[in-house]
Amino acid sequence: MKLNKIRIIKSDERGIIYDCGKSSFISRKKGSISANHTHEDPEIVYLVKGEIELTIGDEIQIVKAPVMFKTGPNIYHKLIALTDIELVIDRENE
Repeated sequence: MKLNKIRIIKSDERGIIYDCGKSSFISRKKGSISANHTHEDPEIVYLVKGEIELTIGDEIQIVKAPVMFKTGPNIYHKLIALTDIELVIDRENE
């Protein structure tokens, strides 16, 4: 049996991002802010645990897991963790 460690992309006071190939598994602590940016590549985001305040473009919603949403290229998006959360991000163009 061969087991490989999962590479940590980033770890800070908000939580951890794990490299899962073309996807990333992200855990964030309550009160943390994620994304808060735009980028060229679209993403599919799976909120698998918790509750967030989600901003996409100029729309803001409170969203509870489990739910999936997409962010288009060059569209502003931001997540505020209202509880501890877990996300999977699928980078479509990788």
